[in-house]
Amino acid sequence: MARLSEKDVKRIEAMIRDWRGSKLTWELVVIACENELGIKTTRKTLLTRDNITTAMRLRKAELKAPSQATRQFTDIDRANDRIARLTQRVAELEKAQETLVDQFARWAYNADAHGLNEAILNQPIPKPHR
Repeated sequence: MARLSEKDVKRIEAMIRDWRGSKLTWELVVIACENELGIKTTRKTLLTRDNITTAMRLRKAELKAPSQATRQFTDIDRANDRIARLTQRVAELEKAQETLVDQFARWAYNADAHGLNEAILNQPIPKPHR
């Protein structure tokens, strides 16, 4: 089992967001990753990726919530599905942004505590010597 690439993570997130079964478990996601995406992975590996755990948590909550939707036409159904997926994606991105803002505040505090100033922190990354 190799590490997950960013492309693999995105594919797994999309699979979780589009999950249509009534039951969603880590074991089922691991099996679906191998069968549908051709990605052999483990629950432990999936749990190391915040984006996947967030997608899983949000999708499980959606599946548990009773459906409020009334039966509408097919085109409207597709539009409603898209709205639901986009709403879920917005929630995931807002959570990711919140995590990054917290991380930035922690880094800024620690940089200041250790005497690093903004000029040092903004220095460009040196190019590798090959």
